[in-house]
Amino acid sequence: MAAVGRAPRLPHRLPLPLGSLGASRALGARALSSVPPPLPPPSHTTHNFSPTPPTSSHQHHSNGERPDAPVSDAEWEIRVGRGMLHLRETLPLLFDPKLGGDDLFPPEVFSPDVVLKLPAPFPIRIPGLKAYRMTFATGRSGLQALHTDLGTTLQRMTFSLPHVPESVSEEFKDIPTSRHRQIRVMLSLHGIARLPPHPHAEWTTSNLYTFNPYSGLIATHEVEAIRPLPGESVAGWVMHRLLGWTWRAEPAGPVGFSVKTEEVPRG
Repeated sequence: MAAVGRAPRLPHRLPLPLGSLGASRALGARALSSVPPPLPPPSHTTHNFSPTPPTSSHQHHSNGERPDAPVSDAEWEIRVGRGMLHLRETLPLLFDPKLGGDDLFPPEVFSPDVVLKLPAPFPIRIPGLKAYRMTFATGRSGLQALHTDLGTTLQRMTFSLPHVPESVSEEFKDIPTSRHRQIRVMLSLHGIARLPPHPHAEWTTSNLYTFNPYSGLIATHEVEAIRPLPGESVAGWVMHRLLGWTWRAEPAGPVGFSVKTEEVPRG
């Protein structure tokens, strides 16, 4: 009988020593670490203006960037849209006890140099986000001391078309028209007086919000009108609580922020 041939034997594979395996892994790790990281995708957004924004009195962020630093057109539109949505969602909740100044006026929406302007009988101009929050807290606590069941109703919100407002400051006049945006809000406040005969009280306010053309944050909140006007005694009480001075005394703002008074003709 013919002998059946055996299949050729494969060469014996020796196990890889542990030392060699560790060296191979280390070599692979060094090889991977030597590969440069991928380059970021090219940015297609550019600034459409060149003026340098006015220097802010506030400290810079930890990365050295000012809160009101210029942003791209796309980011600017996102911030303006975020501000509009924030106002629409939070203005009806101004008297919600769960919401504080940080929730209602976050730095992602309001400029650190935001300016609040109040009409007669509160003819004052208050700059700074910290002072803005303090003014709101004082006003809310004052109304809560005099009324119960306080609430707000957003009656109308109008988003203006891009235009250069007549009251725009000189440093903003060279900025493209598309960067000038304002929102006008009609807001009603209502409650019940604590004193007998406990009448129902209601005020309607017209508010104009102006966005910073560089950063897209809210730069100005002007209370254009309050109807009906609060009585002078109420105005004096609020001014005394807010500014630490009586209605007819010389202004002396509290430490931490400045207050400028402006004479506003009474209607």
